[in-house]
Amino acid sequence: MKITLWKRLRAPGRKSDLVMTVVLILIFISFEFSDRSSAEVVRHYVTAFGFIWMYLRYMKPADYSVDLLSDTMKKHGEAIPSGSDPLAAADAAKECLERFAAEVAHLQQERQLLKDQRLIELAKMHQDLITHHRCTKKMLGSFRTEEVFDALQKGVRGGLGFQGAALGVIDRDGCLAFHEDFDIATGPSMVRIPAWDEGSLLANAFWSGNSILSQSLAEHAFCPEDKTVIGEGPFFLLPVSRKLVGKCSEVKSCGNVDCTAFLTRNSRCWVDHFDDCFANAALPATERRKACVLCEMFSPTALLAVRTREESRKISRETVVPIVTLVNEASMALEVVELHENMRKMSITDGLTGLYNHREFYQQLRRELERARRYRHSVSLLLIDVDDFKRFNDSYGHLAGDLALRKIADMLRNCARATDIVARYGGEEFGVILPESTSAGALMLAERIKTEVGKHDFLPQVPGEVHLTVSIGIYTAEEGAATEDQLVRYADEAAYSAKSAGKNRVVVKSHA
Repeated sequence: MKITLWKRLRAPGRKSDLVMTVVLILIFISFEFSDRSSAEVVRHYVTAFGFIWMYLRYMKPADYSVDLLSDTMKKHGEAIPSGSDPLAAADAAKECLERFAAEVAHLQQERQLLKDQRLIELAKMHQDLITHHRCTKKMLGSFRTEEVFDALQKGVRGGLGFQGAALGVIDRDGCLAFHEDFDIATGPSMVRIPAWDEGSLLANAFWSGNSILSQSLAEHAFCPEDKTVIGEGPFFLLPVSRKLVGKCSEVKSCGNVDCTAFLTRNSRCWVDHFDDCFANAALPATERRKACVLCEMFSPTALLAVRTREESRKISRETVVPIVTLVNEASMALEVVELHENMRKMSITDGLTGLYNHREFYQQLRRELERARRYRHSVSLLLIDVDDFKRFNDSYGHLAGDLALRKIADMLRNCARATDIVARYGGEEFGVILPESTSAGALMLAERIKTEVGKHDFLPQVPGEVHLTVSIGIYTAEEGAATEDQLVRYADEAAYSAKSAGKNRVVVKSHA
């Protein structure tokens, strides 16, 4: 009890301490001037201790509570008006606590909203990762370019939620073809834009290989086809490029060692070395960009245009990140497709000319003879031998000889029909299989080939003109009435007869 009283007496309480001091002084003054009888002494002591008990029991705790509330609220930036009684202090403290409780509830609500928003973002990121995994797996398992593009477009639309995505694929003419329904009132729904068109925003993005994220088409120069594809609102353009596996010198074989892109791999020669390309030097300025688009070294193959649609995901710098990663995976998938296609081509084609090789020549010949026997039609074979090719190599070098063989192969492709089969039989000999062709039709094609080769200048950089000639032998198997070895032997005998007769001529072997 003594300790409790001592703690209560030592507790701060400025107002109650002053009152207590004044009352005790008055009691002791009255005690000093009294007669000091025993009854009076007892009465004074009882009065003093009674007052002390009331002070400690009621006055001191209330005053101490007010002081404690005042000091605590000052630490939190609040203040109780001076001279406030305990009830006023309690009301002020209650208001402060209610205000603090409201602020804490508001903070908790904001934190919950941020937590919910973060959970939603994590769910979207999880869904994007699932889409990325599925689309990547499907694209890397594809063996055709069309399958890669189809998986990419479905992934961007269905998986990532960009319903306004359209994919423009480069066609054989060098145009970006968007096979989409663009709500065109009249005419076809497909939009074709020349990839070399400098007035088109889509063509410029495709040509440069750089992505474009914009809020409006009005911020750029564009053509009517661009507006048809992109429409109104924010859009995102991203080229889909393939990684080249060979050097420019290996692909083009132009022999221009002075070209800055001669030994480079995966170079942007159509942008960085546009004026150095020897292959396009003879073309007009308006045709050079088109030639670059159709060149084997041009790596962009498609353009992904993500447009704004009501049902689509919003386009922003953050939301397009999954699209970029998916397009990067598509580029890798295109590289795998190209490697697979190159391996297939290497197994059946000649590395120098790109024509069918000797093994594939016999397989195609065997297949055509079987079809001829089944449907009872004729098959003709042309064996083409380049005249005096060894002397050409000795005079101008083997590199010039390789270029000449490549050029002759191109001439054979251009002269032959789409159904004809052109192959390199061996060395400077070529074979052309003509399904459903008579001797007269084969002779017309042979004369055309002989004329085209004979008038071509194979070394334009050398003073004067350098020409080559060919000797061609023809044999026709009526209703497939010959084996592949017999057909080759008879055509070879005809070619030998053409060489023996003076070269640069065509001989038809009419019977075996």
